[in-house]
Amino acid sequence: MREDEIDTDQLFRAFATLRMRDVHQRRANRLRNRCHAVLESQRRTAAGTGVLRDVSPRRLIGPAVAGLWCIVYVAEIIRRAAEVYGF
Repeated sequence: MREDEIDTDQLFRAFATLRMRDVHQRRANRLRNRCHAVLESQRRTAAGTGVLRDVSPRRLIGPAVAGLWCIVYVAEIIRRAAEVYGF
């Protein structure tokens, strides 16, 4: 769209007649302060909780058992290989 078309476009003329609306400064400050308070409380909560507090014991038991099984399995493979090769 060219600049001279902007002046003749009905939609742009309708936009030009709209009044500017803005939030009152006092309300904007209250909203800003509330947002900052919420963000600060979330930051404190996130910093205060430990990593292990958020993890369920059920979520730890399964991988721990699987890891232990893998270690035992590999150790048995190594033991049998050493037995076969005479170590």
